[in-house]
Amino acid sequence: MITLPGHLEFLSDAWLDDARRFLKREEDHRKDRLGGRPFSVSERFTDAPPHLKFPDDAAAWSLRYDGETAHVSRDFDPAADLVVEGDYQAGLTAAQFVGVLAPGAMTAMSREVARMCGEDAIRVKGSLKDEAAREMMALLHDHMGRRTVENPDLAHRAARQGLTGKIREMEEQGYTIIERAISPEFADEVRKATLRALLPHQTISMNWMLYHGREFERLIQNPLLMTLIDASLGRGAVIASFSSIRKGPGPGVIPMHTDYSHVPEPYPEFALTGVGVWALEDWTLTSGPTWIVPGSHKMRRHPRPGEGHNAGVPIEMPKGSVVFFTHGVWHWQGDRTEPGDRVTLHAHFNRGILRSLEPKKTDVQMLHRNAPRLGEMLGEDDWFDKMSAAGRDHVRFAHMQKLHTFTEKRKRAILEGAA
Repeated sequence: MITLPGHLEFLSDAWLDDARRFLKREEDHRKDRLGGRPFSVSERFTDAPPHLKFPDDAAAWSLRYDGETAHVSRDFDPAADLVVEGDYQAGLTAAQFVGVLAPGAMTAMSREVARMCGEDAIRVKGSLKDEAAREMMALLHDHMGRRTVENPDLAHRAARQGLTGKIREMEEQGYTIIERAISPEFADEVRKATLRALLPHQTISMNWMLYHGREFERLIQNPLLMTLIDASLGRGAVIASFSSIRKGPGPGVIPMHTDYSHVPEPYPEFALTGVGVWALEDWTLTSGPTWIVPGSHKMRRHPRPGEGHNAGVPIEMPKGSVVFFTHGVWHWQGDRTEPGDRVTLHAHFNRGILRSLEPKKTDVQMLHRNAPRLGEMLGEDDWFDKMSAAGRDHVRFAHMQKLHTFTEKRKRAILEGAA
């Protein structure tokens, strides 16, 4: 397992030990509310990553509260009051969602997991009738969500998410599209929040969108997009900028360019930056989409004046989709002939060794209400800017080195067709 202290892989032995400690503390505090009423929960998730070495790659656990004490075990109990079964990667995606007691949060979590992983990826049977039991399980969910890391096996994760071919396409073409990566409902929520954040004097664009609401915290961590980012930039990639653009009718205002400002030619063979652009309404030829020159990243240079437009293709995709382009691919903003505004979110990431456009703000409350993935993209998990009187942070250095090595090994498996 590759984790920092305090971080855990989903349903690992260390994960269960932490759950036991939490439940012991909570049962002592909640004796009166629980009222001696027993309940039970059991979960089983198949196709877990092989490095966790679960029997038949199936991860299971059960919680039985006998009215006095909570007992956590490795067995699966199909007769429990609440039974959850499904795919491990889908279960992990749900496990990293923090804030399930907020109004509508459970519905939103289930909706987005179904969108990303499939309607039957997680199956629930039964329920907990007791309100105090439901509350304790929700608190356990959030406690563990703050500590649960992403599956570090890139090839396994991409296969379970259906992204193996997308990673190969990204390497070959310099970009790829994940259609309907979020639900139409969530796309509408993000669009509304974006328009709310744009001030009258910032009618075109705004940066630092991460700090304008919970919608942006959730979007930036989208597991499907993060798999592409990991494959392109390696683990520890940091937010370079998270910006919004509102574009009305008229010619495009962003000309042909790459995102490699000040990078000398020839560009390196490995990617330095990548950008995921979210469509918050349908992208059509008339809506003014981004245009990309497929394969232009292999030129390893800036486009010359007047070059490349004849080879460009418009990015057409339905609402809730994201296009990710990387490796210095050539692209530009298209003309919009439709009425109204095209509103987009641009999640720009840098390889972890590079500086960012936006200064990082480590808001402890923000970190508390999200999974560790957000801290990683804010530079919390690497050793940069962490020199102390005792010297360098060798724990974080060793952690990130292991993650990089494992990720590169599994990416090679994807590209060689051995995933």
